[in-house]
Amino acid sequence: MIGTAPAGRPNPVLGIVSLAAAAALLLPADAKAQQDRRQTGPGGSADVQLVEVYLSENAMQVLYGRSLDIGELGRNDARVGIFINEDRDLIGIADMLIEVGEQRRRPNWSLEIGPRAYGALMSVENQDVFSIGLGGKLSYRLGRNRAAGISLTAFYAPDIVTFGNADNIKDGAIRLEARVSDTTDLFIGYRIFEFDLDVDREVDDNMHLGILHRF
Repeated sequence: MIGTAPAGRPNPVLGIVSLAAAAALLLPADAKAQQDRRQTGPGGSADVQLVEVYLSENAMQVLYGRSLDIGELGRNDARVGIFINEDRDLIGIADMLIEVGEQRRRPNWSLEIGPRAYGALMSVENQDVFSIGLGGKLSYRLGRNRAAGISLTAFYAPDIVTFGNADNIKDGAIRLEARVSDTTDLFIGYRIFEFDLDVDREVDDNMHLGILHRF
């Protein structure tokens, strides 16, 4: 475990805010890639925004996302949000997932990978954590209209990039999704979200229900 940070260490929440601000400053750099990988939202706009909320028995998460043009990698989603549970663990989350799958050859499949940052203020005294993990999301859309789907998400932050009082972070979920309109999905899933502290802390280990809305 990386030792407890000194008294002057940065606030983990500031790390999350800084990551989100840096992502928001990305500018279009490649018009052809933007055209090839364009994601259109309501009204045909390429600037897609989304809000995702889920509730479980013991936790709630709210994420805001926005599609950003990152040059040759095209348009991809950057997200930032807050997780809180009944123990009052408050965790900031920010990520950017980049589509790496060959959607032209396998249109029903989607594979995205990228970093996810965590800034956690645990309810246990002096148990604060900042970490940057790596992972991704594998999705499969069902049916001709791809109106339903299943996805598997997994992130892992090892000891070397986990600062504060944790050794590592494990974050994995499986989700079933159903599109109820052009802009809205409903989903049900199961998430295991664990911080390896002196005593392992499962901040979420439950089924959840949620909604994702694009605008």
